[in-house]
Amino acid sequence: MLLAATATGAAPQGSRGPIELFQATGFVGYVRLALGIAGLVATVRRNLELRPERLAPEPLQKSLELAIHAKKIDVAAAQASASATLLSTLVAAGLALRAGGLDVMLANVERATARESQCLGNQVARLGGTVLLFGFLGTTIAVISVCTVLGSLKEPLPSDLYIGIGEALTCMAFALLVALCCFAAFFLLDGKLTRRTLAVREIAEEILHSAARAG
Repeated sequence: MLLAATATGAAPQGSRGPIELFQATGFVGYVRLALGIAGLVATVRRNLELRPERLAPEPLQKSLELAIHAKKIDVAAAQASASATLLSTLVAAGLALRAGGLDVMLANVERATARESQCLGNQVARLGGTVLLFGFLGTTIAVISVCTVLGSLKEPLPSDLYIGIGEALTCMAFALLVALCCFAAFFLLDGKLTRRTLAVREIAEEILHSAARAG
């Protein structure tokens, strides 16, 4: 933390801008900045992964439907296993248990949906929690620094304490700002993930109904 003014027992003149306040957070502030950038990248990447054309490509859907209508269930299962999309995963899970009947296939699709939803769940919330922890760390370090510097001064002024506490609170404020952005992104993406996953599940169940009738 930038406690040079505190160490000399003199308060800085004038208000401090955002850059100076950020620099006052020390290395913890740069770590939080890196975590915030990582959260932004994770949000953009997850948003791209949740596009309908990525989760359930139309060419794959038509290919599976054609194979099932032609009563080539093994071909459809091979196509689903060869793809790496949510639709293919759900269809492959259902077709893997086609010998047990439609109810067994749908039950396995439900389990696969829950599993894939957890895997597709974004990491933004965890980043937000990490940012908060670093915020508490930075605040603790700032308070320790203030106590150490004040203890070394012969005649500490009230302004010395205000400067140090202000830097500590600034550290926490930056952490809360980044964490709030991370959690907001998490809730938005979580809602989108739920809607898109259910939509793909409905498509997979329709394909399995066709497979059950063809079988």
